[in-house]
Amino acid sequence: MSDTRTASKTPILPPKSLAGPALMAVTMVMTFLACLALGSTLLADRAASRWLTRATSAMSIQIVETPTQTAEEQAPAVLRQLRDTPGIKQVKQLEKADLIRLLEPWLGEGNIADDLPLPVLIEITPDPQQSLNTQALAAEIEAVAPGARLDTHGRWRQTLETTAAALRLIAILVLAMVTLATGTVILFATRAGLLANEEILHVLHQIGAQDGFISRRFEAHFTRSTLWAALAGLLAAWGFFYVMSALVAEAGSLPFLLTLAPIPLGAVLISWGVTRTYVMRRLKAGI
Repeated sequence: MSDTRTASKTPILPPKSLAGPALMAVTMVMTFLACLALGSTLLADRAASRWLTRATSAMSIQIVETPTQTAEEQAPAVLRQLRDTPGIKQVKQLEKADLIRLLEPWLGEGNIADDLPLPVLIEITPDPQQSLNTQALAAEIEAVAPGARLDTHGRWRQTLETTAAALRLIAILVLAMVTLATGTVILFATRAGLLANEEILHVLHQIGAQDGFISRRFEAHFTRSTLWAALAGLLAAWGFFYVMSALVAEAGSLPFLLTLAPIPLGAVLISWGVTRTYVMRRLKAGI
């Protein structure tokens, strides 16, 4: 038994003839790309969820000038109607200075003349404890103010939801392609290792070595190489997102970085599964 344990630690197959720096470099790059795809999707998805929550919990009313009334003349009637409507938690009319700040990025700073007919913008915060009939509210507002329009941000929410779903799909496709590429590279490296050590494998068979014994040598080598390369890819991804935290604070948080940790484990499992399956099949077929 002790001889077998000692033999299991002996590198029977020359490590240099199995897989070199090229395999580790490819595995590191693939792990980095997988972490990048997963992390970017998580950040985008969380940001979209926050934006959707805010958009769902807020609506706005825009009042424009009509041939008979200015926007300011229509605003009091709209505010009274909103305060009398159940299901509304808060109503806030934006000041003229706030409207100018919203328009300056489009019209340029200092380009908004005093005689420019600015609309009246009213923000509405619905009460989450009560239901609000937006269609009825829109009709009631138009009845008291012809220039008033209710904006529930429905189109914007739909666009955001579609974009978030597209990003998730792209991330899934990227992860699938990276997984396929990693498995293919490991497969070819394993095949090259078998061919390079074919004579040694024949000798091992002749002295009674079982296929499982030989396969474990390949599994240990490729799993160890993949682990170190995958960890390097993970560290590179952590560095990337840490630098990115200057733009997105959440990217540098520890909980977010830990969500990328399963990627190296997945790479190791792929390496072990591909190596074991291929080596056992080739050994049974006589290489």
